[in-house]
Amino acid sequence: MKFWLLQGLGWSLFLLLQLLVRAEDGNAWTAASGLYALSLTALGLLASLGLRALFRRLGADLRGEWTWLGTVLAASLSAALLADGLHLGFLHGLAALDGGYQALADDQPFGGRTPLVFLALLAWSFLYLGLSRQEHYLRAQHERQSLSLALQEAQLQALLAQLNPHFMFNTLNNIRALILKDPEAARGMLGRFAEILRYQLDDAAQILVSVEDEMGVVRDYLSLVGLQLGKRLRYEEEVAPEALGWRIPRLSVQLLVENAVKHGLSRRPGPGLLALRIAVDEQGLSIALRNSGELAEAPPGTRSGIGLNNLRQRLALAFGQSAEFSLRQDGDGVLARLHIRNT
Repeated sequence: MKFWLLQGLGWSLFLLLQLLVRAEDGNAWTAASGLYALSLTALGLLASLGLRALFRRLGADLRGEWTWLGTVLAASLSAALLADGLHLGFLHGLAALDGGYQALADDQPFGGRTPLVFLALLAWSFLYLGLSRQEHYLRAQHERQSLSLALQEAQLQALLAQLNPHFMFNTLNNIRALILKDPEAARGMLGRFAEILRYQLDDAAQILVSVEDEMGVVRDYLSLVGLQLGKRLRYEEEVAPEALGWRIPRLSVQLLVENAVKHGLSRRPGPGLLALRIAVDEQGLSIALRNSGELAEAPPGTRSGIGLNNLRQRLALAFGQSAEFSLRQDGDGVLARLHIRNT
């Protein structure tokens, strides 16, 4: 559509230019002069379509700017000469049908129209090739962006697939340990585990989830842990209502909670506090999880170490430098912080 719009505009200007030139030469605007200009314009338009077909066919076969320049000059000149010859033949054919056009045909030597048509086709060729290259560049850029996004999503999916077995392994271990001690509690734990699996498997392609959905699986997980730790676990939660709609990596908060329980609370002989705070300010979303105990971040090769490294990679892929994660000793407890800035 854009091509034909530009074609119509450009060759209409060419037609108008011819009429103006003939008027300045003292020729009246007669039906003959109008037919003359219109027929030459039509032949120029057809010649431009031929050049378009040629340029498309050659495509990447021509390497180098000088090769293209020589091709454009030669093709434009050849097309102009052909259009001139056809135009002259048209005028003589018209004169044979109507003697009134004989003077107009005799007044036009071969090659007389070639310079004008050549310049028009040369300008058309440079404009067409320039716009085509720009369109090709934009299309290639869009394809690169699409491939980059597809690769990023594939990497995120791979990381999420790596995390799921890690989480299920730990949960099944907890259930196995509880079966012999309290079968009834183990049945309840299996029910919670089923809810967590449903969260992981339903819409599994969804890499980012809302804070509200993530909190659902966090509470299910803490219910499972509560069956094992009992009164040793004290949990406090403060989630701002405006934070519920924010999108975060699936199982990110759950992973922080699991790490805090496994490496902090479960190693304590007495009760321990797990405090989760999720807030939103002018800078973005802030998630802070504090647990009683000493910092004991798992080595990179262990399952928990894989989980934390996994979280860092998923944050980097999903948010780039807009996301930050830290884990440090904070007085008599350990503080994990996750911050996602407004973009």
